[in-house]
Amino acid sequence: MTDGMHIVLVADSRVCRAKVWTKLPGMKVDVFNRRAYSVETRLPMDVPVLLFQVGARFADTVKVLDRVFKHRRDLCVILIGPDIGADHTARLLRKGAYDYLAWPCPASRLLEAVHSGLANRRTFLFMRDLSDELARTNQALAQDRDELAQCNRHLSFLHQLTQAFSGTLEAETIVKALFAGLPSLIAADLVGLVRANPDQAWTWSQAQDVQGADALRSRLLNRLGRMTGNATSWHGAIRPLRSSSLALVPAAAGSDQSQDGHAVSVHEVTLAIGSHGVGILHVQRTRERPYTRQEQQLLATIAAALAVALGNADVHGQIQELALRDPLTGVLNRRALNGPLQRELNAGLRYGSSACLLLLDLDYFKSVNDRLGHVAGDGVLERVAALVQERVREVDSVGRYGGEEFAVVLPHTDLAQAQALAERIRAEIERRAFDLDDGSVRITASFGVASLQDSSIDSIGRWIAAADSALYEAKAQGRNRVAIHADHRLGRPHTAAMRAVA
Repeated sequence: MTDGMHIVLVADSRVCRAKVWTKLPGMKVDVFNRRAYSVETRLPMDVPVLLFQVGARFADTVKVLDRVFKHRRDLCVILIGPDIGADHTARLLRKGAYDYLAWPCPASRLLEAVHSGLANRRTFLFMRDLSDELARTNQALAQDRDELAQCNRHLSFLHQLTQAFSGTLEAETIVKALFAGLPSLIAADLVGLVRANPDQAWTWSQAQDVQGADALRSRLLNRLGRMTGNATSWHGAIRPLRSSSLALVPAAAGSDQSQDGHAVSVHEVTLAIGSHGVGILHVQRTRERPYTRQEQQLLATIAAALAVALGNADVHGQIQELALRDPLTGVLNRRALNGPLQRELNAGLRYGSSACLLLLDLDYFKSVNDRLGHVAGDGVLERVAALVQERVREVDSVGRYGGEEFAVVLPHTDLAQAQALAERIRAEIERRAFDLDDGSVRITASFGVASLQDSSIDSIGRWIAAADSALYEAKAQGRNRVAIHADHRLGRPHTAAMRAVA
């Protein structure tokens, strides 16, 4: 619940004056200027959420997080600021920030982040309380040295295991940490982990029993209502087996022994985020001794930490994907374009592969914003980006290079093919009326094309400069046309499909 909740916002005056802070129902936002407020010394202890604006210096934000979490490990910190790239964003999340929101941000996105952050905070408090309970249990066992030593050893390994979970945002690394650390906590011959979505299952065998591990993987996937390799979505309820000393074999078999004739002890724990089951952790051992209550509690704690860690890894993956996309058009952003550009440049320089770079700029786009407003301008950009994506291949990379300028990387494409594609897109933009809420807009575009076959191109910078030079030539020739950058040995760029602006 967020009714009447106080949230502290620390930002510069421009952000503090934003109207969005009055549109968060059930929440009271206390606004403070970043220059005059010390979050590590003045933040009230009963405030659950801190919205903090990232400053110009990335290192300063890292220091603030370190100081804040030194005193308030339970605080949900949501950062706001400009797009700082996936690497910097991931580092801030590893430092303890729950989310990073690109500013400006709509109220709906802020509400989503706050609600999600509070849920994450409740999980953290639950984990902390559970750890306190385990600590009290240790004190109660102080009279028995052997049991206390064993419990302390368990706690040490549990701490190392949860630290390993929290030290990475990669699902595969988290699972490797589980399989490496769990046998030190609880005796097990076979461990399995299955996630409902995405369709993933992992197994570990003490005796390197590949056949047994594969069989367990298939059974766990079938428990979720899917067969091995079936990629369909699963929406059923997760019902783990109770701890038992029966063999995990098909019910029709009616056996209480494993394939080699030994009794098998089995225990399973649901992986859950809140009340939503997201997977199963399965452990079994070929011994008559069933899993004790203490072992079951440890498995429950591990499963809770594992579910949170895997959930954070999923969020990290989503953030990485979002960091590569232009938020308006959904195409690659300028930074992300460097990947396909470098890939094709390397292939061209090493193997002589053909590739072309196409730059297009909307003609007189400023007049659209001036006459119809930026909302209409954004609508035109979205529709142009969609049009370009529809006209290129899956192997091609479309990105927003800046403002009203787009770039397309065309692998295995010679200059004539790139010119033809550019002309088709140019012609379609010219004849299409882009429908908006308040009417339709017609616009034209100028194109510049540069090929890796140009001997003067030996870097990304020169490739972009060549395409940009051709684009400039198209503009100089009257716009609404395609210009091809010629090899520097052949002279100036030339234009194709000369056409006057309508």
